[in-house]
Amino acid sequence: MHLAAIIRVPPRVASSVTPALDGLHHHSPHHHYYPPETMHVTVRKLGRFPSDDSDVAARLGELRRVVGSQPSFDLTMWGLNLSPTTVFAQVFPHDRTFHSLRRQLGGMADHSVSQSSSERLIDLAARNLAHANVVRFSGGVTTEFVREVSHFRRIHLGRWAVREVELVRSDKSLSREGSHVIERIPLATS
Repeated sequence: MHLAAIIRVPPRVASSVTPALDGLHHHSPHHHYYPPETMHVTVRKLGRFPSDDSDVAARLGELRRVVGSQPSFDLTMWGLNLSPTTVFAQVFPHDRTFHSLRRQLGGMADHSVSQSSSERLIDLAARNLAHANVVRFSGGVTTEFVREVSHFRRIHLGRWAVREVELVRSDKSLSREGSHVIERIPLATS
């Protein structure tokens, strides 16, 4: 199980991805397609906060302080793209708050969690990119599938105001069965 700080994609924006996913599913039904209610933007993976850790309360308090000190901000979901393992929706912050929050939470992350060299490389690249995975590949990816994704590279999917960050314990895809919201932490009000 992973611990992460995430921003949930609101239903009206997540559902705007559905027509594109329906088209992709028609070409390659064997991949995992994220249900709209599970779509999220990972602010930062935090590793593990073991419940038997004597200073878990202090670490959670610091997490609340960091998140709660940031103002609300806007994100826009614009276009689909590909990584080696996923189709993702590109997400663009409207100011520096998202990246500031990600950087501050990075200082709190559990860096002892082992990763393969390819996972570290992907994580490093993703750290500068705000995105929401919408398809996780299971098996081969066809040329037709890649061509279909390219039709959605410049589509506006929605804009929303971020007012809270969720602290979640989850499996890799934040499936309904494998995830648990530990806490919803509000951002600072203006």
